[in-house]
Amino acid sequence: MADPAQTRPDEALCLHCGSRVPEGASSREFCCAGCEAVHGLLVSQGLTRYYQLTGGVTSPAAEPARGRGLAWLEPLVTKAEAAPGALCSLELDVQGIHCAACVWLMNELFRRQPGGAGFTVDPALGKARMQWRRGAFDVAGFLRAVEGFGYLFGPSRKRPAPASLDLPIRLGICVALTMNVMLFSVSFYVGLTPEDGEVFGLFTRLSLWLSTVVVLVGGWPFFRSAWQGLRRGVPHLDLPIALGILLVFGTSLVQARGGRGDLAYFDTLNTFVTLMLVGRWLQQRVLERNRRFLLEDDGAEGLFVRRQEADQLVTVRVSQVEERDLLVIAPGDLVPVDAELLDARARVSTDWMTGEPDEREVLAGQPLPAGAFNAGREAVRALATQSFQDSPLVALLRRPPEGSGRSAGHTRFWESVSRRWVVTVLAVSALGLALWWPSGPDKALEVAVALLVVTCPCAIGIATPLAYELVQARLRREGFFIRATDLLDRLPRVRQVLFDKTGTLTLGRMELVDRSVVESLDDEARDVAFNLASRSNHPVSRCLAEALSRTGARFVPEARVIEHPGQGLEWMRDGVSWRLGRADWRAARGGEVSEVAGLAPLTTQSVSVAAGTTPAPASGGGARGTVLFRDNTPVTAFPLREALRPDARREVSALQAEGHAVWLISGDAPARVRELAGSLGVPEARALGGLRPEDKACTVSRLGSTDSLYLGDGVNDSLAFERALCAGTPAIDRPVMPGKSDFFLVGEGLASLREALRLSRELHQVVRRLLTLAIGYNVVAVAVCLVGWMTPLRAAVAMPATSLATVLFTVWSLSAPRAPRRDAAGLPRPTEVPA
Repeated sequence: MADPAQTRPDEALCLHCGSRVPEGASSREFCCAGCEAVHGLLVSQGLTRYYQLTGGVTSPAAEPARGRGLAWLEPLVTKAEAAPGALCSLELDVQGIHCAACVWLMNELFRRQPGGAGFTVDPALGKARMQWRRGAFDVAGFLRAVEGFGYLFGPSRKRPAPASLDLPIRLGICVALTMNVMLFSVSFYVGLTPEDGEVFGLFTRLSLWLSTVVVLVGGWPFFRSAWQGLRRGVPHLDLPIALGILLVFGTSLVQARGGRGDLAYFDTLNTFVTLMLVGRWLQQRVLERNRRFLLEDDGAEGLFVRRQEADQLVTVRVSQVEERDLLVIAPGDLVPVDAELLDARARVSTDWMTGEPDEREVLAGQPLPAGAFNAGREAVRALATQSFQDSPLVALLRRPPEGSGRSAGHTRFWESVSRRWVVTVLAVSALGLALWWPSGPDKALEVAVALLVVTCPCAIGIATPLAYELVQARLRREGFFIRATDLLDRLPRVRQVLFDKTGTLTLGRMELVDRSVVESLDDEARDVAFNLASRSNHPVSRCLAEALSRTGARFVPEARVIEHPGQGLEWMRDGVSWRLGRADWRAARGGEVSEVAGLAPLTTQSVSVAAGTTPAPASGGGARGTVLFRDNTPVTAFPLREALRPDARREVSALQAEGHAVWLISGDAPARVRELAGSLGVPEARALGGLRPEDKACTVSRLGSTDSLYLGDGVNDSLAFERALCAGTPAIDRPVMPGKSDFFLVGEGLASLREALRLSRELHQVVRRLLTLAIGYNVVAVAVCLVGWMTPLRAAVAMPATSLATVLFTVWSLSAPRAPRRDAAGLPRPTEVPA
């Protein structure tokens, strides 16, 4: 939701999620097409109670996936139907669950389907379990209905991470035991002494036993992490924490066995362990939520294809495809290997491989490239000409080893802090022990333990994880979801931002340059154009059909539309031939192309990405033209262009103004890439087109993999992802890429990317200030200990008090509402924070 304190009175808020509508968006009521589509479905199907359940707080909606295949579902349903019993059961993973309202929406859609017996959702893990009466429930139909709202389903692969259940359980145990130990300690502080006999001994023993459990249960994660760091030769931040726990517990144990439980630090020790566990839990909570938001992705193992075996059709993993296999590619399914088309024709989309939204016709005997999707409405047969092991997809789908392709430089700061902290704490404790040894071992040991207690790294163990959690939560509300644990440590080092073009800076779909062309049509031409466009799945047809439907165009069910591959669509209506297609279609049939509605003849090879509404002339790269003909006479032209993200120009300009070098790296034609760069204000020298996946990866390495952020949406960006310092994607409806990314975006705007860069720098400064405060506190605390003034009671007060102070400082620094700075146009822009 947009912060009211940061919203101008003239800014529109999205009706679905409440986010600010980006400047230049196609609708002033919605921030993105996903929110608009989901809102429309909720209203049309009477599901507006969803908004009451959200309480006005939700994230931008993902745009519903188009033509997504469900080949993976068939073997799962077959197995469920084969199980004994009257009811069938199936467990699936779900992508996109935000809150309880999402659970209600899915349950309501399930309730409306006949044959359903039960449906439960685990929103914390992102899983759904359904039951239905055998043969009476359409599982695929139900999933498509739910996916229409922007969710995605997949095979059940998500499992709770060990830390997900482990830390909350340990934390709960430690909180309960710590409260009891603190009650026992209060009795010592108010006057209970060894002279009180059995009661003093009982409270001492109880404190010892309960503290032992806290050390074993709560200290184990820190002991394990510290030991693993020592084995690798890297002193981890958990090392001083682990040493502090062990030494304080050991000294307190000696005091308790000597009958002086009132001199033990049991309450301080328990509080310290509990607070450290809280910090560890904060570190993991948001990241796990973001990871569970997506489907689990195993690369090629998560992709399926139908293979014909004799008279059987079997669904297999793409990794099992061999040369000469007969494949049946259903609508929305992937062609996993190079193959030869056996049917008369097929319409395929290669946007996953090339990043471009164009679809094309393939005729019988022609090759189907690996990575293409069936964009038609019917299944087609193809003969595999290679095994999957020889497919170009193998290299693009593979998962790199953990940590490969990422610079380790971001860890040096924390390694340095950890190493110095460990050395300093141990040195100061040894100094205190030496200085007070002449006064007796007991006093010397008390001073040394007090030093270990009061120098605890609270700023590192509590406030810093809280700072990270606050930043991640703020970014999540903006549609920026972090998956990598150390991404916020890497982002401040970014100096170069590399964009893929289609689907990244553009939206991967077409839009009308001038909507008045549609609005000026008479009723007959409008209805004819709509019936032609609505019967094709081509991106241009989808764009026109949507625009025409908004003007009230009527659908004619009995219309018989013929599609001419590479030309367009034709409908003979009452003896009149209506055509919708290429601007030069008439010339191909023997006529001359005339000017339409005052426009120069439009070509199909050029594309305009200008943000204005005035169509550019065809020469030099004008709008992509689609013309409506009536008996060979042009009626009107629909100038189209690739839809640019509404805030792309502003965000690219702002990134460059803040000192980032912006690059366009694309597999699209170099001329188109340069044209887009010119419209965005990117220097032509930084617009690189016509690049293969290997070329993109080499380009990232050449430009500098230690300071580059790469944003891409296709598997052709996969190799470049591995080379960049940070990599993200807006394409969460596609396989593989979200699982390889450090972050992903939801919504149509790019502002959250710049916000993430800004907040990461701000976080970096806050953490340094926390360390400065911690050092200042520890200097005072060490002085108090060295002069012998520190007691268990004072330590029990000082340690939680300083922890609370650092937490309050962190919350104030990162959560206080502030009016955004504005640029010359009055638009909010991130505060400039030095790296």
